Amino acid sequence: MTVQLIRVWRTFRSFKLSHCRSLFYHRRLPSPKPNLILEISPAISIGVSRMSTGATETVPLNVDYEGLLKAQKDHQVLIIDVREQKEIDETGKLPGSIHIPMGNVSKVLETLAENEFKKQYEKPKPQKDTKIILSCRAGMRSAKVQEELQKLGYQNAWNYVGGWGEWESKQKS
Repeated sequence: MTVQLIRVWRTFRSFKLSHCRSLFYHRRLPSPKPNLILEISPAISIGVSRMSTGATETVPLNVDYEGLLKAQKDHQVLIIDVREQKEIDETGKLPGSIHIPMGNVSKVLETLAENEFKKQYEKPKPQKDTKIILSCRAGMRSAKVQEELQKLGYQNAWNYVGGWGEWESKQKS
């Protein structure tokens, strides 16, 4: 294996390597596919999955509270609250989100027809490249769902790491 410099994908064209030099690191990669982990702030990290020995590995795409606030204003972003119905009944869901329990997200996205999805959730069914932000109480369950969706081809699936707990505390302050 040779050491390869991790390269910026076309998505990040606007960044100049000189500005990002400290954000990248060298790593031994088993395949020539580029891999990127870019930390924008301590709470936001962007990753891109890579192929290795034929299996897809996923790298978390995380969003923080400020990123969620911006996403709530963007109608192109789908926010899914993956907590159980009992939790939603107790606290409500994130504003602008739809509720699909953790165990049903993959099934709903893979099997529900577009018109049925729109009728049930009042939002368009996401395409494989739609930005999806997943949330739960503290970011753990939503991270598991994120990984599952990335394996299904939803490479723009993000995890709100603070979850309902952070949302509620920041709204009260």
